[in-house]
Amino acid sequence: MLRNVITGPKTVEIYKVASDMSRGAIVTKNFTTKVADKASDVAVETYLVDYDSQPMGHLSDVEISAYETTMDTVKANSYAVLIKPSVGSQWAIDQIVSAGLKEGDYLVAGTAANAGKLVKATAGKVSTYKYVGPYIDGDKTLHQFEVVYPYTLA
Repeated sequence: MLRNVITGPKTVEIYKVASDMSRGAIVTKNFTTKVADKASDVAVETYLVDYDSQPMGHLSDVEISAYETTMDTVKANSYAVLIKPSVGSQWAIDQIVSAGLKEGDYLVAGTAANAGKLVKATAGKVSTYKYVGPYIDGDKTLHQFEVVYPYTLA
């Protein structure tokens, strides 16, 4: 899930995704294969995945929650909107490993099973995402972060 909490200018483009992923996943562009891959161990030159899901068929005139899996999942080899958010904008996602996070922590994309999700950055990592805290969206809890200038953790 992806929510734009504090808006600012952003760059968007349509790009094919390599694997199934949720809206709000953190990706990098693979210029060789021309698809977006789940980001791993980076926070610079990353994008947020969004998708304009539309109910089809007999559900086309029914309002379906954006949290419904069919509305939140971008299927492999389909086109998604890649968002390059500007410094100062704030976003809330559920694609984050929140264990041990506290306000002010810097974030990078995770590795292995956590690729495409934000995790707490460790020393030596360069981050452009700073954790703000939980964001309550109705009965769901997302996690809010601010886009900052690149910062190298000591």
